[in-house]
Amino acid sequence: MSYRAVLPVMGLLLVIPPAQGGQWHYSIEYEPSYSSNIARTAENEREEFVHAWRVGLRYDDRSAVVEGMVNLDVEHLSYTNGVFRDQNRSYLNADLTWSLVRDRLFWVIEDTLSNEPVMSRQVWVPGNIQQTNLLSTGPRLSYRFDNGIHLVADLRYINSYAEITDEFNSNRLYLAGSVAQDLSVQTEISANLAWTGVDFDNREADDYRRLDIFAAWDWQQGHTGIRFELGGTRINFSFADQASGPLFRLTGNRQISSVSRLKVALGHAFSDAAQQITGDTRATPISSNIISSQVYTVSEVETSYRTEWVSSAIEATINYQRQNFLDSSDLDQNLSNMRLVWSKGFGASVSMEAGISLSRTIYELDKRKDSVVSPFVGFHFRRTSRLDYRLGVDWEERESTTDSAEYSELQVYAAVRYQH
Repeated sequence: MSYRAVLPVMGLLLVIPPAQGGQWHYSIEYEPSYSSNIARTAENEREEFVHAWRVGLRYDDRSAVVEGMVNLDVEHLSYTNGVFRDQNRSYLNADLTWSLVRDRLFWVIEDTLSNEPVMSRQVWVPGNIQQTNLLSTGPRLSYRFDNGIHLVADLRYINSYAEITDEFNSNRLYLAGSVAQDLSVQTEISANLAWTGVDFDNREADDYRRLDIFAAWDWQQGHTGIRFELGGTRINFSFADQASGPLFRLTGNRQISSVSRLKVALGHAFSDAAQQITGDTRATPISSNIISSQVYTVSEVETSYRTEWVSSAIEATINYQRQNFLDSSDLDQNLSNMRLVWSKGFGASVSMEAGISLSRTIYELDKRKDSVVSPFVGFHFRRTSRLDYRLGVDWEERESTTDSAEYSELQVYAAVRYQH
């Protein structure tokens, strides 16, 4: 793992103040596993036994000074048969807000350290993985008047980094402002403006300046909430011509009962790989992200439903996304994903989770179609408040119009974790 990916992690841990209300949690885990086809190849399948050691660090604070969390996981993977070299991987999700002036001025830090594919069309295996990091930091000014008007202004410095695909590396300046008016206890309208300047480290990448202007309507009554955004985007590139288009988002949440909830979202907007990873638009599954400097439009529909009863729960999610790249139409793709999970508890110390995920990707380049089905089942045993065990079986099979891209893999794993 490159030092450029480690520095933001270490910096975050060093600057977290010992505020009252903050809690640290630590965990150590060992997981041996078996794979029937570790390289996920169509032919010449190779078995592998993998030993994984993980260290986890959690920080959570809800005090008057600091609000947010930091989740850090570091793992070492050892491959017994030597199909791949031993690896170290890190994962970080951080979202912290410092209150500099009570209810007025804040300092925000967000960081996402993840693992993404080098080549998105190739299978997700250790030889096709790179670390990426997105760091965003800057002040937020918030002021609410007695007449129900709320002003918010944000200034952010954003740095994107990829371990291998240097085309992704960039420095960004983000400015945003919002003026909101309360129409009633349930309803708020707002005018929003955001400007982003993107400068890539790679001279061949196309720097750009982006302006978003949109109006938003928020309505919340009882257990139902709706947010509607409508506006437009204009992008000026350094090399290419400018681009413009509509910005549209609609999100609805419904708490059907005390144990059931429904969420529906749809939208159309410009995006790029950095926005996908940070969640400015909801990210597709990790194997679908294209790590590059390219800008594209995203048209997306997603719905999720969860219900609970006694000691069981079912959660279902369906997502469809169309990505159209402005300068590289051969990268265009259609993504469909579905996930269904059933979980059940057996007393206070034993639980299980079973489900299936289905995905389908259609590539514009050669009309290639990939379909992946992944059923899974896992058991969790809590020995004490600090010691627990996991057992599980995963199966993954991909069918493709390209024969060499097909594979099937069986994974069996066990794990023991100590947390404090």
